[in-house]
Amino acid sequence: MWGELMDLEDARVGTRVRVLLDYKEPHQQGSVGTIKKRYGMPNYRVFEVLLPDGRMELFWDHQLEEAPLRSKRRRWVFW
Repeated sequence: MWGELMDLEDARVGTRVRVLLDYKEPHQQGSVGTIKKRYGMPNYRVFEVLLPDGRMELFWDHQLEEAPLRSKRRRWVFW
């Protein structure tokens, strides 16, 4: 997997998440977004995620994983 599976019980608003690759809609698989709201109880959680194209989508916790933080360092590649 790309990121570490996280217990989204501890996820907070602002956490970067990635849609898992086995998500039912292929065009959203691997998309990275930011949690804007969370709903539900400990055994029944749904997250409202802001995706890069500006859409807000709802996802169950088992459909998401924590996305790795972007490195602020630039990587140079020389051939």
